[in-house]
Amino acid sequence: MNAFTRSITDFLIRNTQKNVEDIYEVNDPVQRQGFAYLEAWMSIIGNVVLAIVKFVFGFMLNSISLIADAVHTASDVLTSLVVILGFKLSSLPADEKHPHGHGRIEFIATLVIAIMLIIVGVKFGFSSYERLKANTPVQGSYLVVGVMLLAALLKELMSQISIDLGQRISSGTLIADAWHHRTDAIASVLVAIAILASGFGYYKVDAILGFGVSALIIWTGMEIFSDSASKLIGETNQEDIAAIEQLALSVSGVADAHDIAIHDYGNSKHVVMHIEVDEKLTVIEAHSIAERVEHMVNQNMWVTTTVHVDRVGSSS
Repeated sequence: MNAFTRSITDFLIRNTQKNVEDIYEVNDPVQRQGFAYLEAWMSIIGNVVLAIVKFVFGFMLNSISLIADAVHTASDVLTSLVVILGFKLSSLPADEKHPHGHGRIEFIATLVIAIMLIIVGVKFGFSSYERLKANTPVQGSYLVVGVMLLAALLKELMSQISIDLGQRISSGTLIADAWHHRTDAIASVLVAIAILASGFGYYKVDAILGFGVSALIIWTGMEIFSDSASKLIGETNQEDIAAIEQLALSVSGVADAHDIAIHDYGNSKHVVMHIEVDEKLTVIEAHSIAERVEHMVNQNMWVTTTVHVDRVGSSS
């Protein structure tokens, strides 16, 4: 992530999000939701403005390629609406059927966006195949090429900002939405290349490039889908488990820590673990150690922890 993009992201956060102590690593559910809404509304406004500009120039220059690209840009608004809906539903409070809340809806939203991304990739492939068969020139002027390239730059900037925001709140949903911006940027560049290549008689250039882009989009969609599905099923992060174990062992009186399980609910995480303490300790003393471990892990990992105490002999 380059410094220019990061500075824009910092500016947007500081002017829209309040009371965020660390804007580079956000774990608080309410603040995460605020970051997600920032990304979604930035995407919606950006896509609507770009789509209008492309439509205007498309009709002014009678460019079918530019009008088609405007439709593609406008359709990206749907993925941003999925982001808003996903984070809105994931913030619903816990109830009798969902005692740990609805945070995993965020993972489902990521799956939906990943599927939409794969569909875009497949459509890219089909359209490339049709253009390859037709072998017809892509009509347009150098002004259209300029508009396309400028739009591509803006969409890539939106993509990088979305990725930056997604990394700050550890959200695959925002990163998936970023890839929708990137596909639009790539599509705009391909149309620009096709217009230029057609002027020199190379009519198949955009179709051939389109196949490569299609494969990239489908692969990315599958990667995002796989990552989110793994978290939904119950993926274990060994680095987090090792960190929790070290935090527990740093508490005086803890002889060992084991059977550590992390339950990821999207906007919250719950840890269940066992610690071993000296059997000579009283129940009150052992319970006090468990509370200190819970506090230590909660403060450093932004989780809710439940500690079970195993009392063992000094020779164990």
